[in-house]
Amino acid sequence: MKIITLGTGNAFTSDGRANASVLLDGTFKILFDCSPQTISSLRKLNLVPNQIDYIFISHLHGDHSGGLPFFLLNLKHRESGTVTVSGPPGLEKQIHTVYKEYFGDVDINKYFKFQQLNSKYPFELEYMEGDHSILDFIYKIEFDNKKIVYTGDTRPIDLSKFAKNADYLIHEAGELDPDLAHASAHTTPIQAAEIAKEANVKNLILIHRPNFNQELIDKIHSIFPNTLMPNDLDIIE
Repeated sequence: MKIITLGTGNAFTSDGRANASVLLDGTFKILFDCSPQTISSLRKLNLVPNQIDYIFISHLHGDHSGGLPFFLLNLKHRESGTVTVSGPPGLEKQIHTVYKEYFGDVDINKYFKFQQLNSKYPFELEYMEGDHSILDFIYKIEFDNKKIVYTGDTRPIDLSKFAKNADYLIHEAGELDPDLAHASAHTTPIQAAEIAKEANVKNLILIHRPNFNQELIDKIHSIFPNTLMPNDLDIIE
């Protein structure tokens, strides 16, 4: 399995990095979140939308789900196929409403198969609620002998059991100041490193992040040495 960071930036696209979106590329092609830049990122990798098998949306903020109307547009007019989409309640309504405003009405179920998170998937899936300003799901997916945890947006929460011994914890690091992080319902990179250490994960991947200076990077690594801070379109194997 390869982990491809399609977007590693925060909502403000710090450093010009795209909003958060991650592709798991193995037996299945699974997308965590679908930012407004996701289609562009996929095409830079010579991938097309109908190659994606599953999309899991963490929450309904635009920087995490705003690419889905454009994903639908491409499936309707460029690449045929149906993609399975799962996420919080209201996801189907949000996509249909935005698409209709932008491009006109559509039979959304011709292109997206909406699947309840508590139903059966051809891989191991668990999920739990994060602590964000709106409902956010944290996902754990296991296939190809790898266990991956993806947080979406959340304040620091105890992942010591949920993410225990995971191969990769993909954690947001949206704010640098702890008080601002708490007020905006995000996690600092230091807090994410401490969470990774507590859960005894093998690797921590920080995304949804602003700019880090070298002093901060050194401090993060002092807490959790196996921390990766990839750029957009990086491939982790």
